[in-house]
Amino acid sequence: MRYIQLCILYILLTSRSFSVLCNDTIGGLLFRAYEYPKDERTSFVIPSPGQTVKFKDYLSLSFDLKIRRQGDHFGYICQLIAGEESSINLVLVNPVKQTPYLCIIKDQQYLGKIREGKINIYEWNRIHLEMEIDRDTLYVKENGVILAKEGKLPENRSVRICFGVNNLANFPTSDVAPMNLKNITFRLRAKETAPYTWPLQQPSPDGLLEDQSGNLTAAVTNPEWIINRHLHWEPVRSIRFTSKTYPVAAPLSNAFYFVSRDKVTCLDLIRNSLKEYPSVPEVDVERLTNQFIMVPDASGEGQLVYYDFEKPAGEYLSFFNFDTGKWTIPIERLRQSSYNQHNAFFNVRDSSVVQLFGYGFHTYFSELNRISLAGEIMRQELPGIITPRYLSSVGITDSVVYIYGGLGNEVGQQEYGVYNYRDLFTLDLSGYRLRKLWSIPAGKYEEVPAQTLLVDSLQQQAKGLFFNPTRFLSGLTLKNLNLKTGELTSLGDTIPYTFHDVSSYADLLYLPAQKRYYAVTLHQADTSGYEANVYSIASPVLASPSDRPQEKNRLAKDLVLITASLVMIAGFVLLRRYRKGRKNGLSAPVPVAQAHTDCTRADAANVAQPSIDGKKEGEEARGIDQEKIPYQAIKPGIYMLNGFQVINKDLKDITGKFTPVMRQLLTVIILYSNRNGKGISNIKLKELFWYDKSEESFSNNRSVNMRKIRLLLKEIGEVEITAENGYWYFLNKGNIYNDYVFATRLIKRVMPLNRIADGDLAKLLDLASCGQLLPNMQCEWIDEFKADYSDSMIGLLSKLRDSKQFEENDKMKISLAGGILRFDSLDEDSVRIKCRSLLRLKRFGAAHASFDQFVKEYKLLLNEEFQSTFEEFTGV
Repeated sequence: MRYIQLCILYILLTSRSFSVLCNDTIGGLLFRAYEYPKDERTSFVIPSPGQTVKFKDYLSLSFDLKIRRQGDHFGYICQLIAGEESSINLVLVNPVKQTPYLCIIKDQQYLGKIREGKINIYEWNRIHLEMEIDRDTLYVKENGVILAKEGKLPENRSVRICFGVNNLANFPTSDVAPMNLKNITFRLRAKETAPYTWPLQQPSPDGLLEDQSGNLTAAVTNPEWIINRHLHWEPVRSIRFTSKTYPVAAPLSNAFYFVSRDKVTCLDLIRNSLKEYPSVPEVDVERLTNQFIMVPDASGEGQLVYYDFEKPAGEYLSFFNFDTGKWTIPIERLRQSSYNQHNAFFNVRDSSVVQLFGYGFHTYFSELNRISLAGEIMRQELPGIITPRYLSSVGITDSVVYIYGGLGNEVGQQEYGVYNYRDLFTLDLSGYRLRKLWSIPAGKYEEVPAQTLLVDSLQQQAKGLFFNPTRFLSGLTLKNLNLKTGELTSLGDTIPYTFHDVSSYADLLYLPAQKRYYAVTLHQADTSGYEANVYSIASPVLASPSDRPQEKNRLAKDLVLITASLVMIAGFVLLRRYRKGRKNGLSAPVPVAQAHTDCTRADAANVAQPSIDGKKEGEEARGIDQEKIPYQAIKPGIYMLNGFQVINKDLKDITGKFTPVMRQLLTVIILYSNRNGKGISNIKLKELFWYDKSEESFSNNRSVNMRKIRLLLKEIGEVEITAENGYWYFLNKGNIYNDYVFATRLIKRVMPLNRIADGDLAKLLDLASCGQLLPNMQCEWIDEFKADYSDSMIGLLSKLRDSKQFEENDKMKISLAGGILRFDSLDEDSVRIKCRSLLRLKRFGAAHASFDQFVKEYKLLLNEEFQSTFEEFTGV
């Protein structure tokens, strides 16, 4: 009962009706000014074409305004136009040898400066303009101060308000001030309690933006929404190299360095400029891992150092001289490094380079190797409280280093399986004492961190880049890590990341002066070259937007969420009872959960699948294999298992080009097309996405998004969305790969058979290893598709696991059981079969580790201890 109460409390606290999701200090509209061609500058007009607004004797316009320091400080901020006779203009003026200021001009008559000497135009200021008619006199005011009065009244009382570019007759201008704008309020009565309001916090998908009351629409063209700078990573630079290359973060010099075979390249992040330093002799880059680091020096810029603890004494460190282009000791090796994807940092307390962990030659390490700049060496094994691993992350503070996560196992040998650790340690910088803070059960999450954590000790938070190491075409997501609880919060969107264990790197740094985060990725682009990509995002980075369309009735949505969550809790209660009564033949729905796995899917294309009936790999498979799509090769397609991902014809990840609404629209059309063969109706689309819109608004929103989706589909191949007889259908004319469609067809074809062919089994296991259908897309309409897919995959894998075909094949039983556990981590039969098979194969450590993992997840999900010991559970 207590568990249910805690769940309900969590639901209420995380419901949007009970929390604040919007940061009022971030948002607004950035106007494109002189830095853009005239036809690309920004305009915001109230009302939109087709609407008319008239005033009687009062009108006011208020808004928050901030002038950007960069750019030409001249241009129109807004024009308040009455009929076609009169215009009140707020203008930014920049006289020679004077400070720029704001002024009001009415019909080419200068009325005066705005609050001269009282405001800083480079900070946010509230501007308040009024037009008031009193006793046949028109008064023009700003912030209550009368700027002009005249007896001539406008005959036509219709009003248009133009910010930025104005293409209206009689008052055209393309002179746009470099400004940011937000919180526009428009009143037609002096004491109006419900004015027209545009906060300008969220982007408009179709160029039309309703005010908060929904009664008046504004038109926006060429907008740059400020919030997007805090949500979306912007490409900074792409650099090609002709040899294997290693990135080095240099926050002291606001740069990334890249070490290649014959040069060192510096990317200045402030100026976005490159400088190359030819180096001699050449660096033996092919046998290295990323063993380069920047250390402080007297200049304050930092010194580039190569460190290698496998070299003879006296050759551990080599320094690069930027003036001569020489390394102090030639960098060459006789064999590959044993410390791939390790961690390193510089300890200012003892002026030493410290290396942790790493992977090489099928071995995971838990070593701490240290060398001071003076040559003092210390090599040791870390205490047993931290297991051997690689792909961890470290974050340094004044007194300690935080160590988070990684892949490895307790034994340190790859054949004992790979576990994904979510744990946190601190390493004291004075005595190198290690302390464990907390641990979340291993294997529950697939993501791993990139090498750097940026730690905020005061707030007990850290930020780092996370990615899925089981995907070759992966993606990096900035996440906030709560150092007390381990809670992870996704921030911003995703950076494309091509990941391969020994030839891909990613890193993160923060420049406080620019208030921006910078990320670098580096991977092998082809057989002859490597590619580095640098991205940037503004701080603070906001939490990722929801994958569902924005709706006005938030309370109703929260009620639906709470109801659905209560149903889920009831399901857990039934599941607990089911677990206790399973031996009596009871049945229950299978919950979707993360899995136990013995290895990751990294380099899946190079790993042979286990054979059936003891046949050798490469021997021709028996049975019918009608599916022609090779399941392991990276190819153009729409991927939906374990997350939404789109790969174009050039094998580039274009997922980021799809907005959340576009992703949902494309997904729902594919799912319904695969289910019923005719697609989804217009009526159902409106019900799911725009139920609160008029038919006209629904049609506009649908058309805009469909057009964008169709344009992106052309980048993939011969696929399109067709509309016929009121239905939207996904037509795949070119056999473009979709893993979900491929999986459902394979399951349907194999399920009735008594035996499965080698080729089909290999494909099935690979698809099962991908996990659930779209786990990050949280919408009510998709739940039934997720459940159907999970149930069908579990059903087929269970049938094969218990079949006579694999009765004597323990390796295959382990693979099939592991596939089931990807969807139901508490399936006792699969855990038992896996443990028994591992024991028969003499893999005793892996068997105990699998059981321990199951016990931890049992406690985590059901809030009670598992009652059986390992011996009782396995019957050994």
